[in-house]
Amino acid sequence: MSELAELRNRIDSLDDELLRLLNERTRVAQEIGVIKNRENLPIYSPDREMKLLRSLISRSEGPLRPEAIRAIYREIMSAALAVEKDVVIACVGPLGSPSYQAALAKFGSSVRYIFSAEIAGVFEEVAQERADCGVVPLEDPAHGFVNQTLDALAESEVSVCAEIAPEAVGGEARTSARYLVLGPRPNAASGSDHTMLMLRIEDKPGALVAALEPFKELDINLNHFASRPAMKGSHDIFFFLEAEGHTKELQLSDLYRELSKNCRAVKVLGSYPKTAE
Repeated sequence: MSELAELRNRIDSLDDELLRLLNERTRVAQEIGVIKNRENLPIYSPDREMKLLRSLISRSEGPLRPEAIRAIYREIMSAALAVEKDVVIACVGPLGSPSYQAALAKFGSSVRYIFSAEIAGVFEEVAQERADCGVVPLEDPAHGFVNQTLDALAESEVSVCAEIAPEAVGGEARTSARYLVLGPRPNAASGSDHTMLMLRIEDKPGALVAALEPFKELDINLNHFASRPAMKGSHDIFFFLEAEGHTKELQLSDLYRELSKNCRAVKVLGSYPKTAE
């Protein structure tokens, strides 16, 4: 037998073992789905997903690169979700749109996708529980933050539960586009999280500086923020911030109590795991 034939036989044996293990993993996922449905738990758990990916990447001895591990397990987890429940993901259509491509990169090809013509429609699908999760654009490389998404975040009670930043081959960022995953309820902590907040601030000199002072005093890092006018007839401004830490950690640090001293309102939009490196 040639050396090439020997190596191919080894690959065949490994594939047989991989298939056996994948089917066994899927059977366990089915059992988990029964428990989740019985106890009315969310099917998609971003904290669990990210803990698993971080662990796999940290334990991998190569030659698989982190982005390859993420891509492989995206489809493995997508297949697992599909056997737990008929998982429905809402996004801005049509089929093939940038939002659909971002959703596919996050949830894989085994779940079911539904499409809305407008961003507000995605929020509505999640709020009415016609979809398990929704995917909406947050930041566009050509035009910056997407105002329709910010406005819907200000009004909706759904939670931001994950973030998507599309990758190209080799792990390089394709663009500065960013997408949010929406869920019906808040996430548990993953151990390394961001929290998106909305602060309602009076539009007057010094108001923003005063409102942000607690972040400096408590040594909490801010990654970005955007702003939008509040409702018609008001001179207030909505500021959207991304802070380091899960909302429970921020609450324990007294951040929200301190913010309320200089803000007309503080709204937690959701906590979500940092991307596994």
